[in-house]
Amino acid sequence: MENVNQNLTLPIKIPYEILQQLTDKNLIGIEIGTDERKHGRILGTSLGASLLPDYDVVLGLKMQVLRKYLGTKEVAVFIQVALAYDADSGELSADTFKIASKSKSFLLDKTLQILANRIYYRKVLNRATYNLNELIDPHLHRLNKKLRAGIPVVQGIHLQGRMDKITIPQISVLTDHILVHVHFNGGIEVNVRRLPDADFKL
Repeated sequence: MENVNQNLTLPIKIPYEILQQLTDKNLIGIEIGTDERKHGRILGTSLGASLLPDYDVVLGLKMQVLRKYLGTKEVAVFIQVALAYDADSGELSADTFKIASKSKSFLLDKTLQILANRIYYRKVLNRATYNLNELIDPHLHRLNKKLRAGIPVVQGIHLQGRMDKITIPQISVLTDHILVHVHFNGGIEVNVRRLPDADFKL
C-alpha cells in the first residue's frame, strides 16, 4: 500500500467544563502554605474565560481554611491567568497571574491576605502545567495500530495508512471554550472492501 503524504489541520473546541476536570484532578487536595505551616487546602476548582484584557482564563479555588482562629472555614480565591504556549515543546503553562479575592469581612480579608501569597500559587499553577505533546503521543500509537488494521467509516469502507506526527501549532482562548488547532501529518487512503447494501450508482 502506497500512501501519499498529507497535511491537515483541524480546529477542536474544548469547553472549559472539560478542562476543569483536569484542574480538579491535579489541584484538589493540594495544601497551601509551607512545609511547617499549612494555611489552606483546595477543595474544588472552577475555570472560565477571564474578563480582564491582559489575562486569558480565571481559575477559581474553593479553599478550606486550616487556621481556625481566623473565624472562617472556607473561602474562594480567584486567579487571573495569562497563558503561555510553546508550540515546539507542546507545553501549556501559566505565564503571568494575579490573585483577585476580596470580601467585606475583616476576618475574611485577613484570611485572604495570608492565603494570597504569590509563592504559594506559583506552585499551584505549576501543577496545572501540561505538555500536550506527551498527552498526544500515546494516542498516536493507538491511532496507528487501528489504521494498520483499517478503521471502518461506513459499511464496507475503511481508512488505512499511518500518522507520522500530530502537533498543536496554535491554541486560541475564546469565551466559552478553548480552540486547539491540531495538525496531522501522514498518509491515509480509503479502502473499499465491498459496496454498501444500498443501491450504488456511478
